[in-house]
Amino acid sequence: MQSLASHTRTNRWFAIAIIAIAIGGLLLTYWQSSGQLISRTTSSLEQTCAAVQRTVSNLYPSSESKQQAVSNPELLYQAISESIRNKEYTLGGFWHIENGFMGYAVASSRGNSQDSQLAGAVQLAISSAARKAIADNKAAANVTEQLPIRVVVACPEKQHAGLAIWLSHPIQPVQNYFSVTASVLFVLLALIGVAIIVRESAFNRRWHKERDRIVNDAEDTSKAVSVTSEIGEIQPFLLLLYQARQQVQAAERELEKEADKLRLASEKTLAGRMARSMAALALSNLENIEKRLRDSDSAELKSKVQELVSLFEAFSQLSPDMQGLDKSDLELEAWLQDIADYHESFSGEKNITVTSIVDDNIRVTISPLVFRFVFDFLLRHVVRFIPVNSEVLIQANIEGNFVNVSVCDESNGVAKKNLGAMFETDDVNPDAYGVGLKVIKDAIKSQGGDINYEKLEKTSRFNVLIPMTKG
Repeated sequence: MQSLASHTRTNRWFAIAIIAIAIGGLLLTYWQSSGQLISRTTSSLEQTCAAVQRTVSNLYPSSESKQQAVSNPELLYQAISESIRNKEYTLGGFWHIENGFMGYAVASSRGNSQDSQLAGAVQLAISSAARKAIADNKAAANVTEQLPIRVVVACPEKQHAGLAIWLSHPIQPVQNYFSVTASVLFVLLALIGVAIIVRESAFNRRWHKERDRIVNDAEDTSKAVSVTSEIGEIQPFLLLLYQARQQVQAAERELEKEADKLRLASEKTLAGRMARSMAALALSNLENIEKRLRDSDSAELKSKVQELVSLFEAFSQLSPDMQGLDKSDLELEAWLQDIADYHESFSGEKNITVTSIVDDNIRVTISPLVFRFVFDFLLRHVVRFIPVNSEVLIQANIEGNFVNVSVCDESNGVAKKNLGAMFETDDVNPDAYGVGLKVIKDAIKSQGGDINYEKLEKTSRFNVLIPMTKG
């Protein structure tokens, strides 16, 4: 199959060749027209006549007055014969204002004075041109009207008074009707070439427009691929594209099914890790309660039991169908204040102050279980490693479409050796600040948020980004 570029190049070169032939034909027709042929012949004869003038002037000594009579005509004819020796079909002679026609010379022959050898129409043309040349003292031209047409040029001979040099040459101009017909044909040929170029340009524009349409349809996966086109050459490719689109859509459906399976598996895995971490928190609480049971009164014991009930109610949300991870619209101030109060009351002998500062009416979209788990786990981790009698500040502010809940403490920060792996491993019983926090990063990312850490001058800060409720 010929490519579009090759097809276009071939047709354009063909059109250019047609136009070139047409232009060449028009130029040739113009070159061979009567006017141009007479003009070129006249110019050539004028140059020859000027040469004859110079030759004759060299034969006679210069004088202030011109000779009245031609004393040696043979010498003059010899000069003119030499000048037209190589001018085929050219005649030349002299014409005197008193004596009239004086005979002529032909190329490669000697002149004579037999007036009857030239037609009367030619002699009239010679006479008219000679008189005009003598009167104007410069070359004059004339053309006979009868066939064969002869161009006559006369110029004054400067050494004799009333004497003119004349030259004559026959021409065969193209007939006017032939010139007109040839010109019309060549113009039509040129128009055909232009029409081919215009047609080819229109075809190219249409082809590229159709190509762009097909490309746009191919890129837009929501549209069906058209299997018909004005460009016949690409019809098979459209059929292949249609089949490929069907295969891609089938593959996408299978991929979506696998992605759903992976998402469910990931959620279940995350829920299991959260449950393990929450179990570790509960076990820690149980151990603390066991140590204080002997010294606790009935009211305090009842309070501890109620806290355990609340904790295990949270466990019940981790059902097999994963409904416990569904997102809800939460009012941030109340939730963070409750979390701050809870962890301050359970800081024990470390006497940690937990403060929450949140602007009014800030709401977030997140699973309540994940929200509580992330901040319970993070605050339990922070309280475990920060110094005694220190303060933890929880502060929330809006950053674009997210709410940044920062947890700032007075610890020495994460050790350099642990910076690269602080969110890379799970550890329910870490031995250093910032270690084993992968589970809360995965939990918050499952809700469309994120978490990062930064070390300030005297404090450390965790920034938890939570999607803000729109509207």
